[in-house]
Amino acid sequence: MKRILCALLAATLCAVSAAALSGCGCEGKKSSSNPGPAYTVPVTDPDLKDSQFGYYIINSSELMITRYYGSDKNLTIPDSFEGRKISIIGHSVFGVEPGKDTLETVVIPESITDIQDYAFASAHSLTKVTLPSQLRYLGYDAFFACTSLKEVNIPESLKKIEPYAFSASGLERIEFPYSDNLSSIPQYAFYQCKGLKEVVLPDTITSIADDAFEQCNDALTIKCYENSYAQSWAKNHNVKCEAMPRE
Repeated sequence: MKRILCALLAATLCAVSAAALSGCGCEGKKSSSNPGPAYTVPVTDPDLKDSQFGYYIINSSELMITRYYGSDKNLTIPDSFEGRKISIIGHSVFGVEPGKDTLETVVIPESITDIQDYAFASAHSLTKVTLPSQLRYLGYDAFFACTSLKEVNIPESLKKIEPYAFSASGLERIEFPYSDNLSSIPQYAFYQCKGLKEVVLPDTITSIADDAFEQCNDALTIKCYENSYAQSWAKNHNVKCEAMPRE
């Protein structure tokens, strides 16, 4: 079975960008201490496929989606295929090619734990997506330039968001849950989200990159608790802040 070292994790963002239109699969073992994308492989024919998807075999019980052959407006991603659980959406799977921007809504199954780089990049017509409650990792530019996507849920299970994950998207509001799993918002996570007006941050967020909200809407308001890290960050970065009452 194919085995590829996780080179992209050590690569620069520039190198990642160069690979944006390539496909990927996966192989290897996950580490509970590292919630990052577990696997990447070069473009290959899928190990398994049906009329809509191509799959890469991770192991005897898991698959990764590496191809999408459909053109649905409303898509429900399956949670299994031929007895194996589908646990990862691969690199650039739903990244849109010119003239193929059809996807408007997508239902991601609870089996998905990782969404890799550029997974939905430039899906301009995408208006609704619900992230699964077991999601652990969200890759670079995962929802880059999803200009019709106005709001998205952040599940409590999420452990890591990579830079540029929602950059240039149409988000207007986002709320981070109170969770010990996620404590930081990375650089350029919401870069150029021109419609973003409200971000709700709990005390569990203790690190925000200086440029996480670079070139967002001038009316952007961060809602957080008094004396929290988020309140201090907003003050230091001249971002409007609204204190929430503690229950």
